[in-house]
Amino acid sequence: MWDCVVIGCLNGRFKAQKTKGRVSFHVFPHPVRETSRFRRWLTLINNPRLLQMEPMSVFKSSRVCRRHFGSDCFNGECRNLLPVAIPTLYLPEVRPVALVQPMDAVGDELERLLRDERRQQLKRHGETPFLVDDLFVNGGTKRAKIGITLLSDEVDDSDCNIGDKFGDTIIAFDTEADYDDGSHASDSRISSGCGTDYSSLSSFSGLISHTRELDDLNQVEILNEPPETLLNDSPPPEDRTRVPIEQGYEQLVREFASEASNDEQQTEQLIQMKQPNVAAYEINWQQEDYSSEASPGVRSFSKAPLNEEFFQKCRTDFYDSPKNVLAQNVCTRIDPFDACLSRKSLENTQHIFTYKIENEGKPLTNQKSSGRCWLFAALNCIRIPFIKQYNLDEFEFSQAYLFYWDKIERANYFLNNVVDTAKRGETVDGRLVSFLLSDPTCDGGQWDMLVNLINKHGLMPKKCFPESYSCEASTRMNSVVKSKLREYAKDLRKLIANGTSDDEVKDRMKQQMNEVYNIVGICLGIPPEKFTWEYYDKSKKYLNIGPIRPIDFYEKYVKPYFNVDDKVCLVTDPRTSNLYGRSYTVDCLGNVVGGRPVLYNNQPVELLLDLVTKALKFGEPVWFGCEVNKRFAGKQGIEDLDVHDFKLVFGVDIQTTMDKADRLLYGESMMTHAMVFTGVSVDPNSQKPTKFRVENSWGEDRGEKGYLIMTAEWFKEFVFEVVVDRSIVSQDVLDVFDLPPIVLPAWDPMGTLAK
Repeated sequence: MWDCVVIGCLNGRFKAQKTKGRVSFHVFPHPVRETSRFRRWLTLINNPRLLQMEPMSVFKSSRVCRRHFGSDCFNGECRNLLPVAIPTLYLPEVRPVALVQPMDAVGDELERLLRDERRQQLKRHGETPFLVDDLFVNGGTKRAKIGITLLSDEVDDSDCNIGDKFGDTIIAFDTEADYDDGSHASDSRISSGCGTDYSSLSSFSGLISHTRELDDLNQVEILNEPPETLLNDSPPPEDRTRVPIEQGYEQLVREFASEASNDEQQTEQLIQMKQPNVAAYEINWQQEDYSSEASPGVRSFSKAPLNEEFFQKCRTDFYDSPKNVLAQNVCTRIDPFDACLSRKSLENTQHIFTYKIENEGKPLTNQKSSGRCWLFAALNCIRIPFIKQYNLDEFEFSQAYLFYWDKIERANYFLNNVVDTAKRGETVDGRLVSFLLSDPTCDGGQWDMLVNLINKHGLMPKKCFPESYSCEASTRMNSVVKSKLREYAKDLRKLIANGTSDDEVKDRMKQQMNEVYNIVGICLGIPPEKFTWEYYDKSKKYLNIGPIRPIDFYEKYVKPYFNVDDKVCLVTDPRTSNLYGRSYTVDCLGNVVGGRPVLYNNQPVELLLDLVTKALKFGEPVWFGCEVNKRFAGKQGIEDLDVHDFKLVFGVDIQTTMDKADRLLYGESMMTHAMVFTGVSVDPNSQKPTKFRVENSWGEDRGEKGYLIMTAEWFKEFVFEVVVDRSIVSQDVLDVFDLPPIVLPAWDPMGTLAK
């Protein structure tokens, strides 16, 4: 049982016993994967004990009770927090105040930092500086760094955290050092022309909680760091001549250079490296970590350009090989992958399976020029028991209906992400916001995103809301929507920067979403609120259902035979950073605000193989996501590691030369497509699967009338997630869903969408 770490909160072991465990406790964000949110929790909770602990110790041993989170932090009635939740209720009120120095101390601070602190650091380690390649380094392996940043005069209040307007430039000082015992020390300082007078202070470091602490403060110890890392606090001589910052920089460089080296040319190069008329610049003198095998004096990689001699050798070697000439003659006339196609693999391909779904869905579907495979695959799964129950020859749910609602909901989800990231302090040119802006709304998706759409908007037959041009070829519509969403993002971030209230921001978002609604409705049509479905069953008997709302149609006629909430999504991510038996989610990934988060249960690929085989034996189709175009003969519909012999044609192998984990790390693999398993063959002796039958959504032109064949070995390499009924999953695997999910960054390959 946990104790809540919020100061003054009584929720803990004793109270939980009295309330019979009705108080839930929640883990901190991961300090590495969610650094910014972890720091925000620490700042808001403001418990000094936590600030003195190692970040991973806070993550493992500290909890915050449910009382400190708003209702919007939870997924409906679920006790689990949303991956962006922040504690905001019943917290101690503390306003941090930055310690600052008056502007007239800038020159002294700059000069003293460069000279005294650098000397003190080197003296502590018994090192003597010398100048090599424009850097002050030494012969050891320890790393020391001093950074100085001159900022422009257009700086927000947040840079000082004191609320005063800056009237002039700011100098920010940063020092870092690693010690022999593995400890790390750093210091940051700011000098500015703030209105408050702190001239009595000769140095400062860190933050304090209340202004009354300034009265007795002479020197501030750096948080979590040893006292000896404080900068030298001795004041500069009164007779020191003050010089402008630009001239002072040049003077200091010359003084350091003269102490370390007599090479005037190196000194001039270092001075020219930084020009004083730049609005913002940084000076870094650091000692790098060089291995003992490195040649003396070698400090960086010398780039290797290609020369004419190299080209001539390559050309000669190429034409000396008859195999290269033959391969060139073939591949310049036909598709190179067709030239690599293995005849033996074709001969061994037969669409005969030990177990096969009795009534596969008809007709075979075609997503055409859109990225809706995840919707098609899911609806192809759902229609199989529906066709059987209602005795139909063929049937399709409306893919256009879910596609319409996904476009609307996802645009709103994007705008909410824009506001959230702005409030987090993410910059527009930072990696997260840049990633979100790169594709504000695409066609692809994940299983949990489909569940959100069906649970909120229901389903309807395709005949009641048929395809449109922009459903089958979505590029033009997407370009219009993306253009507007990026424009809206700029507008919303400007409102946040100006301190606009949340209500005003939400009103602006509603105006923006009204425009998106019009654009999508013009391109896709607007689904009816109610519909009537008329049909013939296999006996040619006329039947009808309706008028009925789509959500009621799902609840009454579909859910009893295929309940999307009974299905669980399992993934296999073999990277060492992502452990099996843990749950994961991806930052900013989703499509419905307030809906179910995209949640992954990471398990070994062998378990996924066994569960898929078990489901198919029971006659249940399985939705899955994979990287479809690797080792894939498209026209023949074969997914087999041996279907192409690249080494025979090119002299090198590709696509499988790295293992699955390394392919994820190096951008060589990711999930790109979703399909449906409808059959499996098993070895008669081991009962292990050997090949699978796959229903695709690319029409009947590929494979056996649109059905593909996949080997079990291909499954292990290129399948990343499967969706099976929870009834066939062991309880220990299901329990993983109850663990707090680890949040992966938005750009992680596990966050890619099936298209």
